Amino acid sequence: MADAGAADVQLGVLMRRRWRWVLGSLVALLGLALGALWFNLNVAPAPAGYTAVAEGVPYYPGCGSGPLEHNGVTWHPIYRGDWATPDAKAAAASGGRGISAGVHAVSAPPGPGDDVGRLFTYPGGRAYWVSDSGDLDQWFTVVPQSYNYIC
Repeated sequence: MADAGAADVQLGVLMRRRWRWVLGSLVALLGLALGALWFNLNVAPAPAGYTAVAEGVPYYPGCGSGPLEHNGVTWHPIYRGDWATPDAKAAAASGGRGISAGVHAVSAPPGPGDDVGRLFTYPGGRAYWVSDSGDLDQWFTVVPQSYNYIC
């Protein structure tokens, strides 16, 4: 009988250890899920230093090379390969998305809030546009660009 009592104690200790492991795993999984959700839903603010901001600017990068026309200025998209040394603070402030990764063809119809947004104008002929949905953003320059693809 003494052996049965010792076995019950050992089983109880094992069950408590297993319960702690399961609970710890669930907390870690929940933390990862919340982190991924925050990362996907977080819309980073525009980098500081802009001179003007315009609300409700229509634009949709359906092809990736289409210019944005606003207040008589033609803005041309800039891609990572075109802008070899981006301002690190600007790239970080936009959650790493500040300078387009070079995925050119969007081609899907715009979702809610994808085709209108805010245009932040910076000194030196640069601008940053972010959609109202926060899913799309783009850097621009006033310097005409050439692209290695055709829409």
